[in-house]
Amino acid sequence: MITTTHIILNTALLGSKKHPERNWPLILGSIVPDTPMIFYFFMMVFFKGRWETMRHSLNEYHFRLLWVDWLHSIPLAVAGLLICALLKHGPAAYFFAAMALHDLEDLPLHAAIVHRHFLPFSNYAFHSPISYWEPQYHANIVAPLEWLSVIICSYFLWKRNLHPFAQIALLIVIIFQGALLLYLGGIHW
Repeated sequence: MITTTHIILNTALLGSKKHPERNWPLILGSIVPDTPMIFYFFMMVFFKGRWETMRHSLNEYHFRLLWVDWLHSIPLAVAGLLICALLKHGPAAYFFAAMALHDLEDLPLHAAIVHRHFLPFSNYAFHSPISYWEPQYHANIVAPLEWLSVIICSYFLWKRNLHPFAQIALLIVIIFQGALLLYLGGIHW
C-alpha cells in the first residue's frame, strides 16, 4: 500500500473524535515502516546523476536488512504494542498498533518486492499473488480497490469534524493518490 493509505486507514480504524490525541501516534506509526523507502526515493531524486555510484556504495542488501525489513516486522510491532499496553502508555501503544496494522496491510499486497514480516523469528518473505502496483499481479484491480478504501475511510474521517487544514490535506491525498493508483493499476490516460 501507499504510505498515505496506511495513514488514512489506520486513523479511520483506531482514531476517535473524542480522543484526538491518538491521531499523531497513529500517523507516525503508519509512516515509520516506510521511512527508509521514502529516504531512498528522495536520495534518487536529489542525486540523479550520481545515484548509481552512490547506490552501490550504500549496499542495498544491508539497507533493506537493517531498516526496511525490521521496520516491517509484525512480531516487533506487536511486542512494542504489548509492552506499551502493560506499561499503560497510550500514545506509544497507538504508535505500535499503527505499525502492526501497516505491516498486516502490506503483507497481502506485495508480490515481487516483499518484506520479511516475521523477523526476528523467520527470514521468510511472503510473495502474494496480488499487488497494488505491479500490473502483472493484478494491480489493475487492486489499485482502484485501494483507492476506494481511501475514499471510504476518508468519509469517516471527514465526519469527525477535522480541522480545515486536515480536510484540505485529505482532499489532496484523495485526488493525487487516486490518480497515482489508477496509473499504477494500468489505467493510463
